[in-house]
Amino acid sequence: MANNDQHTLRALVGNQVKRFRVQKNLTQQELADKLEVDRQYIWKIENAKVNITLDYLEKVIQCLGCNHSEFFLFDKRPSKLS
Repeated sequence: MANNDQHTLRALVGNQVKRFRVQKNLTQQELADKLEVDRQYIWKIENAKVNITLDYLEKVIQCLGCNHSEFFLFDKRPSKLS
């Protein structure tokens, strides 16, 4: 499966990270600061350019202030955040 496929699990997770980050009015830099990573790493997550572990995903979800069940409710409609 190609990395740019919008339906890969990495792309779905990246879209969710971006969606919740935007809902919380956080910039990529602000989320990166909370996670103690570089802003470019957040960009890579949101754009399915990196494969993160489940443990790290859990940390991201906590920083976004949502729970697992709401994070994994994937919207099947095309993203309007791009």
